[in-house]
Amino acid sequence: MIEMPALEYHLAHGCNLSCQQCSHYSNFRLAGTMPTPADAKAEYEVWNHRILPKRFALLGGEPLLNPNLIEHLHLARECWPHSDLMLVTNGFFLHRFPELPEVLLETNCRLEVSQHGTHETYVQRFREVKHLVWRWREEYPGIQIKIRQSHRGWMRQYNVEDGKPSPFKSKPDAAYRICMQKTCTQLYRSMLWKCPALAYFGQLEAKLRLHHLPQWQPFRDYQACSPDASDAEVRRFLQTKAISQCGLCPSHRTKFVHPDPLQRSALR
Repeated sequence: MIEMPALEYHLAHGCNLSCQQCSHYSNFRLAGTMPTPADAKAEYEVWNHRILPKRFALLGGEPLLNPNLIEHLHLARECWPHSDLMLVTNGFFLHRFPELPEVLLETNCRLEVSQHGTHETYVQRFREVKHLVWRWREEYPGIQIKIRQSHRGWMRQYNVEDGKPSPFKSKPDAAYRICMQKTCTQLYRSMLWKCPALAYFGQLEAKLRLHHLPQWQPFRDYQACSPDASDAEVRRFLQTKAISQCGLCPSHRTKFVHPDPLQRSALR
C-alpha cells in the first residue's frame, strides 16, 4: 500500500454559504450532481487497494446537502477501514440528521464544524449550531467534535479583475511554501488531484466562462493522476512538492475578510 497524509472527497460541490476566496470555489455555486453511494464506492474501489491515506475526509461544498450522508459515512468507513475518518461541515444542516451522532460513534468519525466569520447575523445563526454540537457532546460520550475557527486563517486565493477571478504570478516554490492545501489531495472523477484549486477549476471555468483568459492555461494543462498510473508514478505524484501550476497561487498570505457568508455579494 502507498501511504499518504490525507485524501478528500466532495459529497457536494455547492454550498449554502458564500465565503469569498473559498479554496474549493464553493461560493460560485458550482454545478455537478452529488455522488450517490454507488458513485462513491466505484471511485473508492479504484484506489483503496493501492493507497492508504492517514486521514480520509468527506467535505464539499457543504456535504450535508447530500441526502445520502449517512450511507456515505458507513461506506467511507467500509472502504477506508484504516484511515482516520473526518466529516467537515459548516453545521447549518446538522439538525436534518438526528441519527448522525450515533453514526459518528459507529464509524469512529470525527466531526469538524467550521466557523466562517464574525458577522452579527451569521454569528446569531451559528450560535444555534454550537448549541446543538454542545448538546451532542453531553448526550454522546466519546463523540469527537471540533469547532474550527476557519475564518481566522482565511486568505486571498486569487485576484479579481473585471468581476472575475484571475491568478497570481508567483514563483511556484514560494507559493508552495505558504500553501494551506499541501495535504489536500482530492479524489474526483476517479483521479487524484494535487489540490482543490486544480480539481474543481474546470467547473469554475465553465460556470464563469473563463475560457478566453489565457493566464489560466497552466490549470487547463494540468494532468491529474489516473488510476492507470503505475505505483511508481503514484508515488512520484504524491512526493512532488511545487509544480508549475503553483505559480498561479499567492506567494504571500494576504489576510482576507470575506463579506457576510450568508449573503451573496459582488466578487472582490
